[in-house]
Amino acid sequence: MTALARKRARRYGLTVLGVLSGLVFLVPVWWLVVAAFRDPTEALSSTSVLDTLIPRSFSFAGFRSAIEDGYLRAVGVSLAAAAGTVVGGLAVSSLAAYGFVAVRTRLSRVLFVVVVASFLLPFETLSVPLVPVFSRLGLSDGLPALILPALGNGLAVFNLRQAFLSVPLELAEAQHMDGAGHLRRFWHLYLPLSRPALIGSGMILFVSQWDSYLWPLLIISDNHNVTASVAIASNFGPLSSHTQRAFAEVLVLVVIPAVLLLFTQRRLIASSSTSGIR
Repeated sequence: MTALARKRARRYGLTVLGVLSGLVFLVPVWWLVVAAFRDPTEALSSTSVLDTLIPRSFSFAGFRSAIEDGYLRAVGVSLAAAAGTVVGGLAVSSLAAYGFVAVRTRLSRVLFVVVVASFLLPFETLSVPLVPVFSRLGLSDGLPALILPALGNGLAVFNLRQAFLSVPLELAEAQHMDGAGHLRRFWHLYLPLSRPALIGSGMILFVSQWDSYLWPLLIISDNHNVTASVAIASNFGPLSSHTQRAFAEVLVLVVIPAVLLLFTQRRLIASSSTSGIR
């Protein structure tokens, strides 16, 4: 076998392996889609693998039940909380990242390590002590209660700091010679050159808020302000369960960030490729 033939065979093998690996990840997604659109009478009536992957009939009963139960309102609350988290979190994270780049001292390096290490600390360890604090401040049962704890994200700060480090120092020094202060350099130089990192950090903030469950469950007691994830959990109780409606609601919960990822994937790839330059 010639070298060209071996190269083609290797490429073909890698392609087949990639397709098979993709199918492994797509099977659970397809199962969720089928379960969401399956007729309620078929949802739990068969244990056959083929019946769970190839539906006999389609129905929108689960989606109609979700709408009647007020799930769209819960999705709206989650979207509002996620949007507020992205806007506020990007402001906080970008300013913190610029501070770590502009002020390079031993203390700033220690603080940066602490900020990044905070991302490794599960938020669940802080959520229970934070509940009485928010209650005393009158911030429970509203969007501020959902947004404020999510503004500080160590991974977003790390991502933006690495992007800011890739900005040529010559450009910053040139603006400094022109009389530009820190705020002007931050706004007119670092942010425009770090758009992929901003989009990537925005997705990090969005997903962290969108997927949160324990904190909204603890801090929100008004049924009109519950998030989508909490609304899904309410389908299952000690006396009854709404499995078909839960499947439909989970599908909506998955589709929204997937659509955002579809439109921002190029920027995310560019962000990940530059986050470790320095």
